[in-house]
Amino acid sequence: MNINPNAQFQFYMEMTEHQMNAHEFFGPTLLNSLERNFGIKKAVISYFDTNGKFLSWATANGRMADSDEHPYHDVIKNDVVRYLIYQEAVRDKLTYYNVVPRVYKATDIIGSNNYQNSAYVSFIKSCFNAEYALVLAFGINAYIQITFFHTEEEGDFTKEEIKDFEQLYVYIANAYMTFKKYEQRLIVSNIQGRIITNGEKAYIVTDDFNHIMSCNERAQKYIEQILGYSIESQIGNMNQSADWLAFMLWGVNENTEMTRTRIIQNFICKIHTYNQEYSNGIVDRYHWITISAKEESDKDELFFNERLTKAEQKVAELMYNGLTYQEIANKLVVSYHTVKKHVQNIYAKCGVNSRYQLVKWIENQEK
Repeated sequence: MNINPNAQFQFYMEMTEHQMNAHEFFGPTLLNSLERNFGIKKAVISYFDTNGKFLSWATANGRMADSDEHPYHDVIKNDVVRYLIYQEAVRDKLTYYNVVPRVYKATDIIGSNNYQNSAYVSFIKSCFNAEYALVLAFGINAYIQITFFHTEEEGDFTKEEIKDFEQLYVYIANAYMTFKKYEQRLIVSNIQGRIITNGEKAYIVTDDFNHIMSCNERAQKYIEQILGYSIESQIGNMNQSADWLAFMLWGVNENTEMTRTRIIQNFICKIHTYNQEYSNGIVDRYHWITISAKEESDKDELFFNERLTKAEQKVAELMYNGLTYQEIANKLVVSYHTVKKHVQNIYAKCGVNSRYQLVKWIENQEK
């Protein structure tokens, strides 16, 4: 493998240009860049979900999703290499931002005595005409793995080669970390835009592993009142999980049409879900939680009762809590057009022309 400063610089330049426009980092483009800059020709990227379930793989020629006909499908249960990598990643709470090399040699895991007769070797022989494998593991619970191969003639990976791959791991991991930070900034910004448009006053944005990605000052004060301690050190820290979030997010699934509600002490918490989906089958899940003191909600209901019918009150309440027209229709089991008609009446009775103005009207009533 050709590891030198020029190759490293060129790789970074190519991947930086790619990641500014690409929806995904790990794929054929990455494999082609590794071949151009480091001379690596035999490699495959495997994708799993965060629970270790196989989703698809990619070669330099393209992707192939899991199916009954997939070459890897019948080997999954016997792939001790993948199993060990997953177990260690869960144990170590591996995240997107790990840059410490996680390099696994197949012969070390399976053992030299059983290696040649193992199902794993039979698999890589039939699919890749290879005898030996080296795996680099990335992402949440190692849900992305790049496997490199040697033929029987090339022999197993040497200590010197493994050192080169450890260095390569750092190159790839740093480029991926930059990509992920850029992507997540866009996702959080998108979510914050929705929150602000809906007039929410206190909010938290989190990923599916209880990392707090954004939290405004009012939400922080509310959480500190509920928990009795500061959460400032947890905000934006991808190496620290906020374990208390598990209670709020309990029962939340991938259904983005559903908004969950938790009442904790004197606070009402609304939980929404945002899914970032990729062509390789991976789904990164994010949540935003809006928090309001219960007496604030009681005041809002009083303001609505003075002007609106019961149906309009419910629609106005759901609008204030950030639901879309379709989400409101689903929740109330009415048509989308019925919701639109209620909204027109609400706007007319409250003297507003938009959701933003309605939220401001409610805030002015509170004052």
